[in-house]
Amino acid sequence: MQNNRLGEDNLIKVFAINVLPAIVAMVINGAQPIIDGLFLGKFAGLNAMASVNIVGPFMQVIFAVSFIVCTGAISLIGRSLGASREDKACSVFRTAVISITAISILVAIFGSVFSKGIAKMLKATDILIDDSATYVFVISFFAPIISNMYLTGFVDRTIEKPNQYLYGALVSLAVNCLLDYLLIGVCKMGTMGAALATGISYTTALLICAVPLLKKSSIINFYKGKINFKLMLPVVANGSSEAVVCGSTAISVFVFNSALLNIAGENGVAAFTIINYISTFGALAMFGISDGINAIISYNYGANKMKRVAKTFLSALAFNLLIGLIVFLIVFFAGDKLIQMFSSDPTKDAEFIKMAFNGAKIYSVAFFMIGFNIVSSGFFTAIGGALSSVLIAASRGIVWILVGINTLPKVLGIDGVWWTFSFAEACTILLTLILFAIFIFKRKRLNNRAKIEVN
Repeated sequence: MQNNRLGEDNLIKVFAINVLPAIVAMVINGAQPIIDGLFLGKFAGLNAMASVNIVGPFMQVIFAVSFIVCTGAISLIGRSLGASREDKACSVFRTAVISITAISILVAIFGSVFSKGIAKMLKATDILIDDSATYVFVISFFAPIISNMYLTGFVDRTIEKPNQYLYGALVSLAVNCLLDYLLIGVCKMGTMGAALATGISYTTALLICAVPLLKKSSIINFYKGKINFKLMLPVVANGSSEAVVCGSTAISVFVFNSALLNIAGENGVAAFTIINYISTFGALAMFGISDGINAIISYNYGANKMKRVAKTFLSALAFNLLIGLIVFLIVFFAGDKLIQMFSSDPTKDAEFIKMAFNGAKIYSVAFFMIGFNIVSSGFFTAIGGALSSVLIAASRGIVWILVGINTLPKVLGIDGVWWTFSFAEACTILLTLILFAIFIFKRKRLNNRAKIEVN
């Protein structure tokens, strides 16, 4: 069984089997809106692309619903399997499916009914309002599909199918690119075509990710377990950090869009959109590592194999630091070429590209710090340390972002907007180190107490 390999197999092998597919799958699935932006920028113009970014916070609501249940569920499932509680693990999954479907249906109804109001609330200008509202309206109908795709894909890792999520992501990528070209480039459907392409691509991913869980022979499947909503309390509590991550992303996008509209108008928002797209690839890879180690850490923590837990965390940290260095080098030396990909006329948009490139270089400095905070938050989630994980997520995504965006631009102008990211990550590192010191102290105290009781 996959859960036995998590605790017994060579750790390098376990890490590679679980983490590498998770990285690729997370990048692909998380990049679907970016693919929309690329095609919109090329075929519908920068304003159409900016309109999708304006309503990005609504997408984060869908992701928040998904990850608060998915991450909390896989952590509890992993720890239950590690403690030989297969019945509890099955009940967690079955209850999570019902819960995530019900919540995402409510999100879908809200988004479809209040699409224009949501666009206005997110500060869509008169130029962007119609396209923004259209995207929200269409993508809302796919909220239950998106949520269940992530849940089934994450749970696949706890059985013998760690690559299933990757297969679904690869197929969805091909579908999204094809449909974006047909609906945006050929049929000229603009943001409606982009939303349809993304929604349909997630649907194909769900169909693939759900296959192993339809088999009764799988240790976790749709048929085993009891529906017990009391199990959702620890799931939601432990997955709350992921909701904070999504919520903080939504808040960040909103406050940055608002600040840039005041400083540079729609071009400022478009510049941030592209910078955000480019940086998202690196961040998604880091989140992929964080998600990939969840099953490994939660199982071994449940089995009290702390050396394997520590080695897994340090390996993930090393990978994230490497990714941060690569992103920094790519952005710093080739960022202008990447930005030009989103423009239909690079010569005409030369000033805009220059502004975006300058912002991207400043933004990229944060990647030397982002990886440490992301994998640390994921570590605490995996071991059931919900509060520590929430504090890290809130610190880097809300508290210090709000402090930075309200102070640095007053001193540095538009550059202050871009420096806000590094400011927030640096402040969060200090908090994270304190939380680890507390965790290590508590573990030592528990171990000493256990020795005394044995003697």
